[in-house]
This record gives sequence, C-alpha cells and structure tokens, in this order.
Amino acid sequence: MTRLGFDVGGTKILGVATDDGGALKRTLREPTMAGATELVDTLVTMVRELAPAEGAVSVGVGMAGLITIDGIVTISPNLVGVDGATVGADVSAALGLPVVFENEVNCAARWEVAAGAAQGIRHGVMVAVGTGIGGAFMGDGGVLRGANGLAGEPGHMIVEASGRQCPCGRRGCWEMYASGSALDRLAAERLGDAMRGPDVTEAARADDPAAHEVLAEFSYWLALGISNLCVLTDPEMVVIGGGMSEDWDLLAQPVSQHLGDLLIGRTAESLPAVVASEAGELSAALGAALSGALGDGAALSGALGDGVALSGALGETPCG
Repeated sequence: MTRLGFDVGGTKILGVATDDGGALKRTLREPTMAGATELVDTLVTMVRELAPAEGAVSVGVGMAGLITIDGIVTISPNLVGVDGATVGADVSAALGLPVVFENEVNCAARWEVAAGAAQGIRHGVMVAVGTGIGGAFMGDGGVLRGANGLAGEPGHMIVEASGRQCPCGRRGCWEMYASGSALDRLAAERLGDAMRGPDVTEAARADDPAAHEVLAEFSYWLALGISNLCVLTDPEMVVIGGGMSEDWDLLAQPVSQHLGDLLIGRTAESLPAVVASEAGELSAALGAALSGALGDGAALSGALGDGVALSGALGETPCG
C-alpha cells in the first residue's frame, strides 16, 4: 500500500510516497504554482505520478500558512492566491480519496514525535526555516493546534518594531530576519547583489570570513526568535526543520551561544537542546503522509494527538 504526503511551501512542493510502515519509496518535487486552482491541479498530478499503478490509500497535505481545523486557508503570506481556499477538500474531490490537510510544520512535528528527533520529548518546539518560518508546539506525544487550528506561527511574531515590511502586511516579523529569504537578502546586502543564501553557506564551508560574518548576524536573529519561544514554553528541545536544517552544522554553535546569552533564569543544564530534524527537508512531507495514514479523526482535530498511535504509525527509519 502507498501512502502519500506533500509539503507545500512558498517555492516548492515536495511529495513523498511511503509504504504502509512509513518507509520512503519515492520523492517528487515541483515548483509551487500561484493560485488555488493551479495548486490543486499540481497536487492531483503529483499524486498520480507518485502512485501511478497501485494507487494511493491515503493522502496528507501540509501547507505553509494558517489553516483552520476544518481546512480553510485563512492566510498564507508566502503563497499566491490561496487565501480562503479549501485545498484539501478540492484535492479530495478530484481524487475521490479522503485528504488530511493542515499546516506543514504541524505535520513535520508529528513526524519528529513519532519517528524523529523528538521521540520521548514531553515539551518541545519545532521551527521550520525555509522561504518563511513556521513552527509547532509538541507536548506529551502530540502537536498543539489551538482552538481554531492556528497555533504555531512564530514567523509572524514581531522581533523588530517598525522593521522590514512582511508579505503578511505587518512590519518586523521574525521571518523577515531569520528565514531562507532573509538570508538571501542579507547575502545580497553584505556580499553583493548576486549573492544568495546557498552562496553564503558554500563560502562558509570554504572558510570565507565574510560569509561567516553573515551567518553570525543571521544566527543572532534566529536565536532571538527561538529565545522568545523558549520563554513562553520552556521546551526540553527545539527541532530545526525546513531547508536550512541541511546547513545546521554551520549554525548550531553560534545559535546556541546567542541563545545562552538571550535566555534568562536558566543554567547550562536547563537550556533546551537545539537539534536539526532527522529527516531534514523531508520531515513535513513524511509527517503529512503520517497524518493521512492516521486519517482525519479526533486525534488530528483535537489539541493533542495520540502519542502511542503516532509512534506505531511509522517504521524505524522512514527516510533511510
């Protein structure tokens, strides 16, 4: 049996096919289309490409943005033309299959709790650093969704009053300083118009001093937002997901140092561990596949999922 999961971000859609035990079978990547109709059409085509012969038995879709428990996109600042859409219901109608649809970082956190870095963690936070910044709160084996399903959007907390204009309409949002897009902008400002985030990380791996300075500034902003989340929730662990998790080895030390300076009332022993997702950029798509496998029942609609059910839903190494 094939279970499919999709991570719809600001620039790409990443799809995975897993077997019934959660082991990864195939991946597929497409650019994110503007407009809800185009997005639904792309997802339907990807479903048919990922499971052409045997068909899919379940589908989960995680998408960047604020998505209500009943599957309405209230706002998705990094996608175009999807506000108010019912993407999951539309994909379901086109396929004739039930589709679980929710925020993509909730999906990623669910995978981390079930089979990744957060197994056994009672209090945790996930921060996904990609085009924007998404987040999720993990507690007692599940993922906190809030009264309306809108919990966990730290990318739009204000870290700089009257700061940079954000696509959400406000100024000074965290993701304007600590996302992949923010690193692109910082690279262009500090190192030249043609430079982007991947150029900075590549240069840093070659021990370029200017690139290390850019990453040091970026690390401060990332740590600032994480420290705010830690003040509010006192987690044991912060899991870093999204595309930037692939370069966590370059960021781990400066982020941890800034975090220690920013957090008050904590000893070295009580500082949270900050670790990269064990599935990297695949975590949200794998989590969406898991969410689809679990179905759209009370475990996903309620504030907290069932940690026992989640733990049994995937195999040992789904991304292996």
